[in-house]
Amino acid sequence: MLKLTIKTLKLASAISLALLLLVVILIIADNKLDLKAVWANELARFLLVWIIMLGGTLAYAEHSHLGLDILVDQFDEPTKRASYMISHILVLLFALSVMVYGGYLLVQGRVDMGQTMPALKISRGWFYASLPLAGVLISFTAIAHLFSRPESSNSPNN
Repeated sequence: MLKLTIKTLKLASAISLALLLLVVILIIADNKLDLKAVWANELARFLLVWIIMLGGTLAYAEHSHLGLDILVDQFDEPTKRASYMISHILVLLFALSVMVYGGYLLVQGRVDMGQTMPALKISRGWFYASLPLAGVLISFTAIAHLFSRPESSNSPNN
């Protein structure tokens, strides 16, 4: 299931990045040709936020997120395993409390207040919805990492 999640994240990130590049080209063309594409800047911000959240989730799932391995490499095997477990438990707690719960409150607040993105004419809740979604995916990934072997899956080369 984790492999399917990683493949889906890669696809979603690639599509979002391609869309962002098209929007950036449109913004450049708008500035040069005066096309009046007001929505392009707002869409670029929207896509950038989603790319960052999906990309961070993908980096964590593939163990390619920033880490301080130089210290952990000095530990003996039981201490390495304990630090591996503690780090994923802390990530799980952060993802559940800040990203999922806090993100849900953020999205719900924007929806309740009726805030919209004026140029796109959509609820601002969609802008922030990437936070709880990424939190759910990171939580799922953290649980999967907790049940995997750190020797094979914690390597940045895998």
